[in-house]
Amino acid sequence: MRHLRLLLIFLLTLASIQMMAQRTIALRQHKLQPDQVPPANYSGICRISGDTYALVSDQEKEDGFYLMSISMDSETGKITDARRIGYRSSPSKKVDKAGMSVRDLEGIAYHPITKTFFLGGEGDEEVLEYDSLGRPTGRRLDMPQVFGIDNIRVNLGIESLTYNNATHRFWTTTESTLKSDGETADKNNPTVRNRLRLQSFNDNLLREQQFAYLMEAPTCATMGKHPKTLIHGVSDICALDDGRLIVMEREIYVSKKNMNNYVNVRLFMVDPSTSHSIDERTPLSQQSPSVFMQKTELCAFKTKGSITRRNIANYEGICLGPKLNDGRQTLLLINDTQNGMTKHGIRLKEYIKVIILE
Repeated sequence: MRHLRLLLIFLLTLASIQMMAQRTIALRQHKLQPDQVPPANYSGICRISGDTYALVSDQEKEDGFYLMSISMDSETGKITDARRIGYRSSPSKKVDKAGMSVRDLEGIAYHPITKTFFLGGEGDEEVLEYDSLGRPTGRRLDMPQVFGIDNIRVNLGIESLTYNNATHRFWTTTESTLKSDGETADKNNPTVRNRLRLQSFNDNLLREQQFAYLMEAPTCATMGKHPKTLIHGVSDICALDDGRLIVMEREIYVSKKNMNNYVNVRLFMVDPSTSHSIDERTPLSQQSPSVFMQKTELCAFKTKGSITRRNIANYEGICLGPKLNDGRQTLLLINDTQNGMTKHGIRLKEYIKVIILE
């Protein structure tokens, strides 16, 4: 009888957890037309107002952002039209040998109070402010020392950036584990779970709380696959009006024969208000498991590159879209095609994917 009561309690608890979980609908990828949205290295997206959005591309000669008009059906959430409407930029202070900005822009957030844009760079590990014309204002987020460029693994630094006007908070994190916080997942260590620091900032651009986030292990490890290339990290964050965050975990798997490659995307919800804040002094590899944020998986999807399936898409940016007529919130995801890269006769295509929170 006692075992029956325990089983009943377990089932009721499981049911309540399932009821509390956020339900989502993932729409099919919307292919962008090259004549309306030319190929680029789109790596971050934010909504300004109405149908107007701003995007950053991580391989440009000048620091700045694209403006894009994205229209959606207010009943279904489907994209009805998308077109690029301009580039706002200023000459970069530093460029590489190819003439590209060394800032390597990965994240973007719009700050409606000042009507300015904040652009996060993986090349300098800074989040700088730009005006509506793409000119730097001289202001920046007060980044903690632990995010210093000497503590960043190459090409695995600042990747995410978001701001929410209801909570008045910026959020950012690195793509993968900082050097001081332990190992990182790669082709030689496919079972490693990356440990990240999620950092918030207020409207005065000053740092606020920091939280520990534990990624899942790459799916290729559980399937016994041995990759030629494995890139696994958080590609962006999206801040909700109620203070919760959506974290986008992205796994790029390239096989040794360059066949059946895939990108696996998983969205997780975390709540800073119920999490333990941390400081910079203790490496995350030495933190108790209880310190890491509790997370709930919202949805997961995989795009593939093979002989039969050519819809592979590397999603790097996520932002809030408009609410539908019935009040449901939309999320927009943008992918990076490496400027429409073509290989083995296959050209990567630009997509937007819409997720609906029910």
